[in-house]
Amino acid sequence: MNSKTSNIGILFFILIGVIPFAAAFIYALLYSFGILGVFNDGFTLKFWESVFSSGEFLSSFGYSALIALVSTVLSVSGALWITLKFKESLDKRFLSFVMYLPLAIPGVVAGFFTFQLLSRGGFFARLSYQLGLISEARQFPDLVNDTYAIGIILAFITMVMPFFVLLFLNVYKNERLEDLGVLAQSLGAKKNQVTTKVFLPILLKKTSILIVLYFIFLLGAYEIPLILGQESPQMLSVLIIREIKQFDLSQISEGYVVAVIYTIVVSISAILLFLPKKGIAHET
Repeated sequence: MNSKTSNIGILFFILIGVIPFAAAFIYALLYSFGILGVFNDGFTLKFWESVFSSGEFLSSFGYSALIALVSTVLSVSGALWITLKFKESLDKRFLSFVMYLPLAIPGVVAGFFTFQLLSRGGFFARLSYQLGLISEARQFPDLVNDTYAIGIILAFITMVMPFFVLLFLNVYKNERLEDLGVLAQSLGAKKNQVTTKVFLPILLKKTSILIVLYFIFLLGAYEIPLILGQESPQMLSVLIIREIKQFDLSQISEGYVVAVIYTIVVSISAILLFLPKKGIAHET
């Protein structure tokens, strides 16, 4: 019975997940080579050559990877500090409600909310004016649609860090790190050594795959970069949609080129991430 249920589950996964993804990828691949498309008339590499020669894709990929990396590192670091510092307080209903509330907020809502708070016509700019900190709106620093993607990073952290707090707190309890810490101290370890040699290695090792997956997720995020990002360079997902939706139908294939490259990079990363490591027994 269990075997039959498992086979049905695999079948549904293939029908609902694998086949549509594969069909979409093949369509994008054929479109990128000029085999499909309204103005395409046969196999060509000119769209691939155009994407790489323009340099826009490489700058967008590097920009997206940097934003995703900074957001992930800050979110994980902040979540670790909150978990280890306030692990007992987080069990209180009100504090846990406030902490985990951002998890229920969609990305597009978080983007608009951040824009209303941090833009030059937003809440903090108006508050600064009322307090006499600035005399006009343009004196307020650029925190949205800016070169350094401050607004995007802050919105990402707001959405991602509560998840990691919840994750680290569960690992802390399930792995009985409190007991391990007491044991380490009884053997002569100092408090900071318990944190750096016991708590942090276990928490990071047990959650490493999810941390990498969240990095990949942020790399391809769309709503928040669309609202809070600058015109150039753009994050990958925004660049892809812009290229595919542009009015010049003869250049749409370049958008599919970027989509294909991004899909290949993410797929290879996921495969390498989940490949069994020789000599290492993974615990679930």
